[in-house]
Amino acid sequence: MTQLILFTEIENETCILLAQRINPSKNFYLKLNGPGGKAIHEKNENIDVCVIRECFEEAEIVLRNEKLLKIFEETCYSTEEWKAESCLQKEASHIVTLAIYIHPLEEPPKHTEPHNLGPWNLYKIEELLKHRNELIPILEKNIELIDIKIKTYEQDILELPINAQKLEEIKIKMGKQPQRTEKLLTFLTI
Repeated sequence: MTQLILFTEIENETCILLAQRINPSKNFYLKLNGPGGKAIHEKNENIDVCVIRECFEEAEIVLRNEKLLKIFEETCYSTEEWKAESCLQKEASHIVTLAIYIHPLEEPPKHTEPHNLGPWNLYKIEELLKHRNELIPILEKNIELIDIKIKTYEQDILELPINAQKLEEIKIKMGKQPQRTEKLLTFLTI
C-alpha cells in the first residue's frame, strides 16, 4: 500500500495535499490521506508503479519519475488486506508492504473519487505535526520523517539513480566543452 505526499510552499510554509476519507464502509473513516492505494498483484504491479497510477486515478495528477522519491518502506505480516495489523507469521493471512513517496505539487488536483474522498486541500505541515491523530496511521507515525525529507528533498532527489546518471552525463558534456572552446579559439587565432 502506498501513500504519496505532494508538497508545495506557500508563504514560506510547507504544505501537503490531503483529502479526508469519507466512505464509512472503508478503513480509516474521516482520516486524512494523500493519493495512494494497493498494488495490483494480479498484474505484477510494483509499488512504484502503484503510486503513479493511484495518483492519477485519485487526483488526475501525472508524476515524473525523476522527481518521485521513496522515503519509507516496510513489509509486515497482517491479518487484514488493507491494514498493516502486525501479527505473528503463523497468524497472518497477508503480507503488506507500506511505502511513502514525496513529489512536488506541480498542478492542481481534480476531485475524481467523491464517493471515497472529500475534496483535496493543502494542509500546513506544522499544523499536522500538532494534529497528527487526524492522519491515517502510516502518515501519523511518519509525519516527522515526511517533514525532514521534504526539507532535504532538493539534495536527496539528485542522488536517485535516474538523476545521478543525468548529472554524470552533464558533467561529461561540460568537461568536453572547454576543449571545444579551446580548439575554436586556436582556430580563430591562426
